[in-house]
Amino acid sequence: MKIAVDARSMGSRPSGVGMYLYNFLKELVKCEELEFVLITDVAESEYIKFFKESGVSVYAYGKHFYNSASVFAYFRYVKKVLKEIKPDIFWEVNTVIPMKLKGDFKTMITIHDMFPIQYPEYFGKVYSVYFKHSLKKTLKNTDMILYNSDETKAITEKYYPEAKNIRSCTGYIIVPKPEKKADIASKGFLLYVGNMEKRKGVDLLLKAYKKYRELGGTKELVLAGKMLEPDVEKLLEDITKSTGSITYKSYVMDDEKAELYSSCGCYVFPSKAEGFGMPVIEVMWYNKPVIVSALPIFEEIVGECINRFDIERDELSQTDNLAKAMLDYREQVDYEKYKEVTERYLPETLSETVKNFILSDN
Repeated sequence: MKIAVDARSMGSRPSGVGMYLYNFLKELVKCEELEFVLITDVAESEYIKFFKESGVSVYAYGKHFYNSASVFAYFRYVKKVLKEIKPDIFWEVNTVIPMKLKGDFKTMITIHDMFPIQYPEYFGKVYSVYFKHSLKKTLKNTDMILYNSDETKAITEKYYPEAKNIRSCTGYIIVPKPEKKADIASKGFLLYVGNMEKRKGVDLLLKAYKKYRELGGTKELVLAGKMLEPDVEKLLEDITKSTGSITYKSYVMDDEKAELYSSCGCYVFPSKAEGFGMPVIEVMWYNKPVIVSALPIFEEIVGECINRFDIERDELSQTDNLAKAMLDYREQVDYEKYKEVTERYLPETLSETVKNFILSDN
């Protein structure tokens, strides 16, 4: 069975969706019953190179596409490639297909969240309207849906009841055990790794960290991730100047991320809206304390073994709650519960679930 995959999220500097795809594909390509062909805008990342070297065919347009307007040109290229390679399934990992793709193949999409509809303030009116209407069109031509959590499935079906009639599977997200943990002693700092944006709560974290220092907290704060919003960048500059104890590392590759996980004292993930939260599981492999916002998704994927702070209030209360959580978090982790959680997301377990889903009706 030949599966064509829209792999542009993996083309240059992958974050959540790109890593989701990479970890699943790395396992699924081992299945002799499945043949994969990757379609992307650019083929610059080490992840794309890995698949090329593994013998997977890669079609690259040769130009970056950054916004919803230019993505139409990208999908005209996708249509051209699909006509040439004639797959059995086209897998759209980025949820939305903005135009009808003609061909004798089934379409599978991954739905990660409904945030552009739930939280339009983080995405802008234009993209939120684009997402809402494009997904409705996409679902009309979708044969299979992969969800990253049961919560995402429930919310999707709330906004789009027609999704209930489409064959689906909750595949979660693969979070592999680190091949080699960096041999670095803990330096005790507070750590955030993820996109630098307000949806991820980075603005809240920075304001709470300032409050934390005012309350007598002494740990340094280290942040790493792609800077996506100018106002977050300005806030980072201002609070770094006022506290003198913040380090920002921008986007980091896997080796440096592993070093940060190994040497931090506590990982802080104050997301205001989250479809899964892959870094939370990643850092649990290192047996580090974790602080998250008290969102329902963390109840589903992690349970009760990490620290939470109340986010269902006004911003001032959120800031105070997070600052206090950074002062008073449980430093000792429950190793057995951590092991139980992390092993749910092993490659061999979840790839088998997704493989069986793909093959079961084809």
